[in-house]
Amino acid sequence: MKSFRWNTTSRRIGSSLVVVVLTVFAVAAPAAASQVPFTATGTAVITGVTHLPGGLTQLDGTVSGTATHLGNTTGPLTRVQNHQGDFVTTAVFVGANGTDSVFLTINGHFESSGGGDGKCVLTSTGTYTVTGGTGAFLNATGSGTIATTIDQCAGTATGTYTGTISRPNSN
Repeated sequence: MKSFRWNTTSRRIGSSLVVVVLTVFAVAAPAAASQVPFTATGTAVITGVTHLPGGLTQLDGTVSGTATHLGNTTGPLTRVQNHQGDFVTTAVFVGANGTDSVFLTINGHFESSGGGDGKCVLTSTGTYTVTGGTGAFLNATGSGTIATTIDQCAGTATGTYTGTISRPNSN
């Protein structure tokens, strides 16, 4: 069995190659956006309920509330949930100026918390990810947690989002 031995030249070339590769990746990696606190609260009116194949239920709604850096907000949301209590929601918070908006994807779990006949009220917790936006929030990033209460009988939901978002651009 022949063994390979590094000589001094091989070590210099190997070390130089490692430095070049690390430098290239450092230059190619985007700089991490500065994150600032983000809080949003809102009330959604459920505008549609669709029962989908596979035991899924889709809730469509319009949300209005307030959000840090946006002020008063409005926008659409769509939530798809299964019978095991898992859900995925997409939401858009459009700021009062009509130009700035934040796009969110939310993943979580819900459970019945009673309410009258025990079928109306659901509570949920989960996490959100900021997936972009418009205006001052173009290419926004961020994440955090959510807590919501849905009254299926009344057709409303309230929620609070707490976490971070990338610092808004100063357009």
